[in-house]
Amino acid sequence: MKRRTPSLKVAIPALIVASLALSACAPAGASADKEAAPVDSAAVVDEIRQLLPEKILSANTIKVVTDPSQAPYEFTDDDDNIVGINPDLAAEVAAVLGVELEWSRADFGGLITGVATKRYDMMSEAMWDTEQRREQIDFVDNLISANNIVVAKGNPLGIKDLPDLCGKNVSTLEGSMMVELFEEFQPKCGGNPINVLIAPTTADQLLWLSTGRAVATIANPIVTEFGIEQGTARDIEVVPGEGYLSNNYGWAFHKDNVELRDAIAAAIQHLIDTGVYDDVMDKWNVSDNSRLTQVEINSEIVK
Repeated sequence: MKRRTPSLKVAIPALIVASLALSACAPAGASADKEAAPVDSAAVVDEIRQLLPEKILSANTIKVVTDPSQAPYEFTDDDDNIVGINPDLAAEVAAVLGVELEWSRADFGGLITGVATKRYDMMSEAMWDTEQRREQIDFVDNLISANNIVVAKGNPLGIKDLPDLCGKNVSTLEGSMMVELFEEFQPKCGGNPINVLIAPTTADQLLWLSTGRAVATIANPIVTEFGIEQGTARDIEVVPGEGYLSNNYGWAFHKDNVELRDAIAAAIQHLIDTGVYDDVMDKWNVSDNSRLTQVEINSEIVK
């Protein structure tokens, strides 16, 4: 990735950073074994680093939690390291802040609780920033997401829109906004409701579709296409269309942890301004319409 001369263009709070040196075989929700990631002192922007709370500065470590089951946003490689778009971006944020990241893993449904109870300093995950979730946590947004219907290859049932899902087995991810989407749509199915199958991970969500347990799902097309390319999702395809519930993805913080939230936001904006953010997105083939050009906190542009 190209590096440019650090310059703080906007005096806004920074966002938490993560390193790619992660724990091997850490159980869900347990702290990852610490691996000291080398800090590139040349990348540190002191004006942004000084936005960090004293507790983080003293420890020089940010405790980060994720559910590494949503490739290419966050997943594990053959050596059980957490990799992907968010870990790469977090590593760049960590370099700007001059800190190390201590990674832990938890199921998607438990991520918000882990941050809200201050077990972790932040969450790095492809999670929608929604008004309901903001009642418990704050978000620093760094990507844009939509979701499309995914079906068996060839779309044998001719599924094109939500009404076509009535009376059918449809998988979705536990804790995702798709669960609410289906609940809100159910009355329109009358006496032929959607049979919603709740999957613990995105991998299961797509696997159930591949094996015929479900005939459709709604998922992020970037995740789906990556799974198809890598061979982890088989015999499925994305139904073309504008998608559902387009929204921002963000990293999450305890509502009292404003200094850390703002420092991470400032670091991400610095990466956007210097082009490093685009380098990360280019590496993972993230489309331009999925990128933010200005960092947002709780879906509002930082001023």
